[in-house]
Amino acid sequence: MKIGKLSLGLVLGIFLFVSCSKEEDDLISQNCEIDCTQIIGKIMTDNGTVPISDVKLTVKWDNIPYLGSGTIRNKATTRTDSEGNFNLNFFIRDDEIEAGGFRIEYELNENEYLSSHLNRITIFQIARDTTLNINYNIPKKAFLNLSLLNLSDIQSGNHLATDFSYESPSGFDQSITGQVIGWSNESEQNNLIEVAGNVPVELRIRRTINGVSTSEFETLFLEAGTTSDYTIDFNN
Repeated sequence: MKIGKLSLGLVLGIFLFVSCSKEEDDLISQNCEIDCTQIIGKIMTDNGTVPISDVKLTVKWDNIPYLGSGTIRNKATTRTDSEGNFNLNFFIRDDEIEAGGFRIEYELNENEYLSSHLNRITIFQIARDTTLNINYNIPKKAFLNLSLLNLSDIQSGNHLATDFSYESPSGFDQSITGQVIGWSNESEQNNLIEVAGNVPVELRIRRTINGVSTSEFETLFLEAGTTSDYTIDFNN
């Protein structure tokens, strides 16, 4: 058995038009005994320190081209154990080598986890007789009640933006690394922002006022599931 390093890509905002596609099961492939592909790893949260147990994961092969039709094939399914470990074992068919790609879909409570609306890990490189290693971190969700003052002063040439960033822990991949939001004089004064909970959130406030650009940095820590208030004054 050859051990390979997983190449992961996380696809954001890509929607497949599958109205003319078909989905079928090939779950018998997870009973393979020779030339098997194995995906092992952990599903964790809280900066890779807390396991997420009983998460259902399904490997799917997808040969649906953009704006086209094709086949989605379920290859293997499992659940994480109490330590967040999972093990997926399956056989890759010849047509699955020649075209399409693989992904792992997982099911999580969208009210608790920040990245649950993605619900997938996309794999760009995969082969028979290979073991892939995935350690995946899924941040919990917290909320920032953001109040913006003096937005009417954002006139032509002026600029206000907020960058919320949260790095993936060492040895882990994750789909969400933050968000950048630009604000204008037409923006709402009060905004509820979803951010990562139980981890440091690096907030960068960027202003341009009368041609002068500045940046302000602050580290926030919000407990998962809670809402905290924060105020930004464009002029201060």
